Amino acid sequence: MVKEVDVLPVFQCEPIDLGQVRAFCYRGTAADEIGGRLTKEDAVGLLEWMLTVRSFEQMIIALKDGSVKPHEGFSFSGATHLSIGQEAVAVGAMAALRGDDYITSTHRGHGHAIAKGGYALMRRPPERIAEWMGEECDGRSGDELLPRALRLHLVRTMAELLGREDGYCRGRGGGMHIADFNVNHLGANAIVGGSLGIATGAGLAVQKLGGDQVVACLFGDGAANNGIFHESLNFATMSQLPHGLPVIYLVENNQYGMTGQQRGEVSGIDYLARRGAAYNHDNMHAEVVNGMDVLAVWDAVSRAAELCRGKQGPVLLDCLTYRYMGHSLSDQRVKYRTPAEEGAWRECDAIECYQRQLVESGTLTADEAAELRESVDQRIREALELAVQSPEPSPSAIMEGMFADTTSDEVSPALRTEKLLRPLRRYRRDGEGRIMYRHAVCEALAEEMQRDRRVIVYGEDVADYGGAFQVTVGLLESFGRERVFNAPISEAAIVGVAAGASMCGLRPAAEIMYIDFMPLAMDQVANQAAKTRFMFGGKAKLPMVVRTTIGGGRGYAGQHSQSLEAMLTQVPGLKVIAPSTPYDAKGLLKSAIRDDNPVIFIEHQLLYTERGVVPEEEYTLPIGEAAVRREGSDVTIVAYLKMGQVALEAAESLASEGIEAEVIDPRTLIPLDAETIGNSVAKTGRLLIVCQAPKTGCFGEHIAYRAQEIAFNHLKCPAQIVAAYDIPPPMASTLEAENFPSAEKVARVARSMVKA
Repeated sequence: MVKEVDVLPVFQCEPIDLGQVRAFCYRGTAADEIGGRLTKEDAVGLLEWMLTVRSFEQMIIALKDGSVKPHEGFSFSGATHLSIGQEAVAVGAMAALRGDDYITSTHRGHGHAIAKGGYALMRRPPERIAEWMGEECDGRSGDELLPRALRLHLVRTMAELLGREDGYCRGRGGGMHIADFNVNHLGANAIVGGSLGIATGAGLAVQKLGGDQVVACLFGDGAANNGIFHESLNFATMSQLPHGLPVIYLVENNQYGMTGQQRGEVSGIDYLARRGAAYNHDNMHAEVVNGMDVLAVWDAVSRAAELCRGKQGPVLLDCLTYRYMGHSLSDQRVKYRTPAEEGAWRECDAIECYQRQLVESGTLTADEAAELRESVDQRIREALELAVQSPEPSPSAIMEGMFADTTSDEVSPALRTEKLLRPLRRYRRDGEGRIMYRHAVCEALAEEMQRDRRVIVYGEDVADYGGAFQVTVGLLESFGRERVFNAPISEAAIVGVAAGASMCGLRPAAEIMYIDFMPLAMDQVANQAAKTRFMFGGKAKLPMVVRTTIGGGRGYAGQHSQSLEAMLTQVPGLKVIAPSTPYDAKGLLKSAIRDDNPVIFIEHQLLYTERGVVPEEEYTLPIGEAAVRREGSDVTIVAYLKMGQVALEAAESLASEGIEAEVIDPRTLIPLDAETIGNSVAKTGRLLIVCQAPKTGCFGEHIAYRAQEIAFNHLKCPAQIVAAYDIPPPMASTLEAENFPSAEKVARVARSMVKA
């Protein structure tokens, strides 16, 4: 393929016009909208849902301070991040969205969850309302089903806050992590800015799958100063993505991060909407919105959604609002803000001002408004009464929801790639049927992309160039930029986008060039992709693969040669694969892409040109099964990736001395096939582990622990580990050679174990 854009040296002196950002342009009232864009019921509904959000959070205060005790001995635990004062943003935004639109939320997200669930249910046909409740419709109307569904919605929200089994996430997430995937609520997030990458990935999935949903990404002003904010907005506006992604980035700007003040302290601008100018020529249609006016928010989000559905997204909205309470209920807010400031914001309280409009327009009488408030408060009290009746999760079920046990092994014909731009490159085998490791990886990617059009490949330099190690050469020519594209140098966004895209229907295979760069993405790896399924009650699937490499032996020194696999194995929720041969690389990568869980797939740079037998016929390998590379009776040597070759070389050397080593290749680190390793140790009585990582904290320590659990009584001597020194990888060839575990070192340690 020919590169689409030539970058030419044009140095013309001219001013760059950044355009204008709209601010506070909406001037409508309830009287203006009722009978036009809003029915009377819609208008009253805005007030009702704002009251519901506030009443719910006022109940949290009462539970926390003990003024409400549902039963004797009740004790409230968990986070208390309240959005009292911000109700107009949550309700106005959700009222403007369709029921099937996606949202991501924040740790201050009770209002988002309540309003999203409520509006989504109200817009569903009866059969889908019944399905959401887990019932059969049996011909019942929406009028019969909806009140019960809305009550159940509040009960499930309250139950999650209380950590109960009937909560939306079965009590695994609590108030900061509420999600309902049945209404496309992708989850509240306790990491500031954590959901920005996920929302961007959801938008990518919508675009790639041909949907017309919009993704509303709600986050606070503090998150706008986080790196993932920049990475996500830049990703969403890339020129190579046609029309940009259909994401509304909505800053719920309540003026304070925790205590840090957005204006006049932690940023150098008055309005965060100005930042839209950094990302595309439309300024991301950025707008500053009165977040204390529910109609202004509803109007702005309605127009933003229309732009996104019209393929003119993404959109950046800066909704100015205020939280009356502190960051949490333990926050003494008077230490960093004045009564005068708080009083001024309370004068424009969203609920009071909007209720006044409804009364003045004749939509409600004062008595009707008062009755509505009492009705809402009663619903919240009833929700609490029902929520506390829900059982607490059983300790015996603590592991439930950790991993999905499903795959995409069976794919319908409709999901297959219908037409290739060019036939797939088939790598010629030598006379023994061998191809290089990197070609085996590429074949796996190509075959899975052809088999399932939901599989996409992206990462730094993977398209035209074929990746830093030429692994993805040819994929762009066969599948086009729609399926294979370069990502910006934004490791956090690369992984976060994969998480969001996988939650919404794609099966991304993303690349992080070196494992050394993985710490840049660790929030998205460890706090987002890995935790999402369990944290949200086992209700999410994240069929995503992140390919990365480890190195050594190339003189790349301390930031391109590390072996950080142990860092990844310590994160519950990830599967970690480390194949040593071309055959394993292809079979395990195909299985990883089909798995419905996040998989980290580690390749070794020094193996890329190694050859091995790889059948041309379709095959996969099971994740979590070790391979016995060489049988022996005197010592068990466990090694993976490049160290597998080192172990085999050492074993051959030992054999010349009459010492027979059994070499075990785990192939998968998580889940680890400890049984195969333990059985080998039970036979040989000795265990030696070879790791390229520094010895302290390496994954070999975990292997040793698991092996002694199984075969302790058979051990004739303590397990040993041959690993790197506890230093960063050095550049100098003499030092690098000393640091790299060698066959001679392995044989020397094994020999001493056998002769001890």
